Amino acid sequence: MSTVTSEEFLLDGKSFVTKTDKTSATVVRTATGKNLTQTEKEVAGSYYNAALDEIDYAKIYNLDYGSNFLSKLGASDQWMGTALTDPIYKDVFKKATGKSSPNISFADVIDPNSRWQSTPLNTSANNKSTSGGGGKFVGRYPLNKDRKKFDFLQVTAKEYKPSSFSGVDGMTQDAEDRKMASVGSVYLPMQPGLSDASSVSWNEGTLNAIDAAMANISGSAVKGASEGLSQATKGLAGASKDAMKTLFGPGGIGSDEVAAYFAEQATGKNVFTRTTGKVMNPNLELLFSGPGLRSFNYNYQFTPRESREAKEIRSIIKFFKKQMAPKRKGKLFLESPNVFKLKYIFKNGDQHPFLNKIKLCALTTFNVQYTPDGSYMTYDDGSMTSYTCNLSFQELNPIYAEDIEMSSNDMGF
Repeated sequence: MSTVTSEEFLLDGKSFVTKTDKTSATVVRTATGKNLTQTEKEVAGSYYNAALDEIDYAKIYNLDYGSNFLSKLGASDQWMGTALTDPIYKDVFKKATGKSSPNISFADVIDPNSRWQSTPLNTSANNKSTSGGGGKFVGRYPLNKDRKKFDFLQVTAKEYKPSSFSGVDGMTQDAEDRKMASVGSVYLPMQPGLSDASSVSWNEGTLNAIDAAMANISGSAVKGASEGLSQATKGLAGASKDAMKTLFGPGGIGSDEVAAYFAEQATGKNVFTRTTGKVMNPNLELLFSGPGLRSFNYNYQFTPRESREAKEIRSIIKFFKKQMAPKRKGKLFLESPNVFKLKYIFKNGDQHPFLNKIKLCALTTFNVQYTPDGSYMTYDDGSMTSYTCNLSFQELNPIYAEDIEMSSNDMGF
């Protein structure tokens, strides 16, 4: 049987073909999409064909695509590791060595004897239908044909509901407690680099002896004011007496130093140190000033393998753009964009027990790169061969101590 060469396809920005005979196939790196680098040539050694300017990367010796179907030729160890573990690579190889090429053409696979079958009805990672019943958008990438249970990121858009004046805690209520309605969800694969970073603000604060004495006097006056003018006067007199005793008593400061201090306050010049040769002990301390808000960043590369998957990716991109956009309310006002609930789902369908939980978030940045592989290439229906999306989320509310339950069987926030 003669060797059949597939049409070229892209993997991570590099162009390949497969050359298939009766029982095996060779994955060949070509220079069409991106030139072969010197490093690739050196790693390939004798597997580099200078006349054709191509490299025999790997050998598919098992066209049934069982375990370890691929053996190394001139590819790097890193590429081999990805090719053997990433299901997208296997699917691309199946299409390339089967009836049609995965790139350039989306020809339907109708041959029942073909090794590659087109994707079945879109389901979630746990085999629950995501066909979009009830009018809510449901998108998923990738559209896998296997139905193995696996972990995934669920991103649900919710119609933003602002705080209200009702109730004691209306204006301080967490966004999570406002019962926002879901408007759609997207299911995405897990990716490397998952992390969370918590922060709180602490700032330096000072309070010297004279400031402390003045604060003591002011505090006593305010406290006494709530009990009437007579009590306020009495409190002010008592506090002033105690403050003066502290300032001028043993170990305290002299009247000349107090005068120099107030002269410095009045002039803005360093009178105190100039006239006394001293500085006031500032009693420096780091003081809590408020919580911080966490951010979560994700980078996804979407590589459609068939026409339906290309349309699904397009819908997912449009979904994020629409949900993060403000809404016009007449000509005078803009309503807040919708917000997002991010949840790491374990294969049993629940919150992942060893990954952090995330409060409601705003999508602050959404960037789409339509030619991430460095060249312009489309399928026959116009779909890009690859898209890269960068998403930046920020939580609407900070994390408080009471949000983290030490006895729970999850990672908490």
